[in-house]
Amino acid sequence: MLKHIYLRIINVEKSLKKININNKLDSNLKHSKFKDNLYEQIYKKKKNNFSERDINNYHQIENENTLLEKCTKTCDNYNSHTFINLSNNRNDKIGNILNMESVENVESVENAKNAKNVESVENAKNVEKCEEVLLTQLDQNVDLKKRQCTDMNKLNIQSKMDELNIILNYSSIQVIKSLNVKHNYINCKEYFMSLSLICNQLAIYNYKNPNFWKILSIKLIDILKIKNIYKTFCIRWLALILNSFGRVHFLNKTFMKSSAIYIQNYKVEDMHSFDISQIVNSYSKLNYIDYNLFKYFEKIIYNKINELSYQSISNICNAYSKLNPNDTKIYNILINKIKKNIDKFNEQELANILSAYSKLNIKDFDLFNKSLEYIFHKFYNFKPIEIVMITNAYSKCNINNKTMVSYLLSYMKKYYNLFEPPELAIIANACANWNIREYKIFDIIKKGIIKKEHMLENGNVAMLLHAYGKLLIRDEYFILNIIKKKKHIISYLDSRNLTLFYVSIIKLNIDIPIEIYNNLKLNISKKLHTFTDLALVSICYSSMFYMYFDIKLISSILFLLNKRKASSRSFAHQIHVSLFVLQSIYDFYNFSFKFIICLNALLTRAYHYISQKNYYDINKSAIQKRIYPFIPKKKNITIQSEVAIGPFVVDFLLLSNDFHQYQIEKFKSIK
Repeated sequence: MLKHIYLRIINVEKSLKKININNKLDSNLKHSKFKDNLYEQIYKKKKNNFSERDINNYHQIENENTLLEKCTKTCDNYNSHTFINLSNNRNDKIGNILNMESVENVESVENAKNAKNVESVENAKNVEKCEEVLLTQLDQNVDLKKRQCTDMNKLNIQSKMDELNIILNYSSIQVIKSLNVKHNYINCKEYFMSLSLICNQLAIYNYKNPNFWKILSIKLIDILKIKNIYKTFCIRWLALILNSFGRVHFLNKTFMKSSAIYIQNYKVEDMHSFDISQIVNSYSKLNYIDYNLFKYFEKIIYNKINELSYQSISNICNAYSKLNPNDTKIYNILINKIKKNIDKFNEQELANILSAYSKLNIKDFDLFNKSLEYIFHKFYNFKPIEIVMITNAYSKCNINNKTMVSYLLSYMKKYYNLFEPPELAIIANACANWNIREYKIFDIIKKGIIKKEHMLENGNVAMLLHAYGKLLIRDEYFILNIIKKKKHIISYLDSRNLTLFYVSIIKLNIDIPIEIYNNLKLNISKKLHTFTDLALVSICYSSMFYMYFDIKLISSILFLLNKRKASSRSFAHQIHVSLFVLQSIYDFYNFSFKFIICLNALLTRAYHYISQKNYYDINKSAIQKRIYPFIPKKKNITIQSEVAIGPFVVDFLLLSNDFHQYQIEKFKSIK
């Protein structure tokens, strides 16, 4: 029964394809026939006009007939040149007729003058006007017939689509009905083959009825538990069903888990490499990774690596990139086969592979450099999303190629309207990673986003601001417009995107509305414990700017950093500047003893990095000259060079631990 339903779906699909092909052929044929009729009507009219003329003008008629024969030959040649543009052909025919007409008019006028017949001249002019009107009317009829044909085509396509939707709905009902009967009736290879093929067709046509997919997954869980079901329900059909769930993005975790257990208990020798790639691809699409299943597949992939198709390699790379960023064993095995056969992958497959390797931070420069030649050769064959994936991959690996940037700019100029705002945000972020301030690219990005800014997602807004902030592209009107229209997303941003949002605005020195700034601070305070140490230091460092200075936010960050015992080179770099600004703005006597202890602990950990040789070479700066007299004379401090950080210089942390301890003892009385 299911087999017949599947065949009905296929028949409708074939008829839809035929309609699309026939529409193109019919439109061309109707268009050419109508043009031929158009020509014949005018030709006959001209011929009749010639016969009604003065019989004595024999030479004139002979010349006109010669012109008509040439015109006819030109029109007859149309059938032998099928690729001639129809509109050009039409213009040629009408042009020949008009040229012929002009010859006739000139000669008739001359005859009229010679015969001193004013009426013949007026008649010639009237004929000319009538023919112009006729041509205009016929031209309008062409457009009218075009529209009528188009409307009829639309009706045919719509009726077929309606028929297809009816069959898809009917198929889903019959599938559920069949799963409700006793398992003994459906436990056969033919049934499961038909079931998987129908599911695949439903997924292809984006049939997203959640009730159907939910019931189907529940029924399949019970089927997978039947004893010896593997004899009739092979992995190929389960892989196709799982892939269908992946296509419609419907996740039932229990079903996915049951499928993983079933697959691991299946006979290995019957499992094809294509099935493995289909299964891991479906799990990847649903963002549900079963670690045990993927590790189980690894062993089979090693044994069947020579059997893997190029599509399978691409699917496996894409799926395993979501598994474990530290586990790169399978990629090291696949990379040799990939590098030897780069030119055999299609555009999408190569984009997936490069994206996967960049996600895992596998910077195999040989792979990326070999891929460049293929990418440049087929650059305009890639889809916009694939261009975005490749650009993002190279930027993540910090591989900056000027030729690639020029190709990217050329591609974006040509196809800018095909890029979606999230994709444009990723390109902007890639340029920021490369540290390339290419204003032409950012003009295209701005143009594309302004038209579809409602499509920007939460993370895309933060990513876009980060790119503009890092490259210091201060397009104030555009950025303020984005911030105001997307202010509602601030509450939904995670800690990473909140950091990008906050720090970028301050870098660009844009005076945002106070309510947006307060909302930013509120959300940072609420999610403070979810931020990384480096993110907290960046927020603290950025908050030193006078427009955004808030001692409450800064003190809460410093207390948390001290509690976590934060320590790193980047931490030392920025915490020094933050504390120096505090020291410059505030009198330490106003701080509580608890806060001074916190500052001392942070400075002590930062000093571990600052005191290392060649951490920074520091020369005396204006700020340093101001604080240098307060450094104890007993302490021998080597001053080598200066490093500017914003408006400040790394020199405050050259003080030793003993001096900080002395300051704490001195301020013990302060609370």
